[in-house]
Amino acid sequence: MGHWSEFIGGDIILTIPYEWQLKINASDIEVKERMADPVDAKILSEMLAKIPDFRMAYEVDGMTWDQFDTYGATVRTLRGFMSSYHEVQGLVREFMLPNPDVKPA
Repeated sequence: MGHWSEFIGGDIILTIPYEWQLKINASDIEVKERMADPVDAKILSEMLAKIPDFRMAYEVDGMTWDQFDTYGATVRTLRGFMSSYHEVQGLVREFMLPNPDVKPA
């Protein structure tokens, strides 16, 4: 759970599920700026060596534009957005045109 705390102080927005927000708020992790702290060189080196997807995303020329379109994290993010969009469409459709065969609760 502590990885979120490494982003404190960054010019970023995190999407944190409500359940995790409750855990974060209840934690004793000190809220202080950490974003500018350098990553331990040993950890970075190990991740670059052992996780090809990390290397692709980390290195400036780690992937081509075409590879970005099929990169796992990109595809998973886009699929999540698309799924949510279709879910909202379904809710709007049910509100606007309720199924006449289903009795309201």
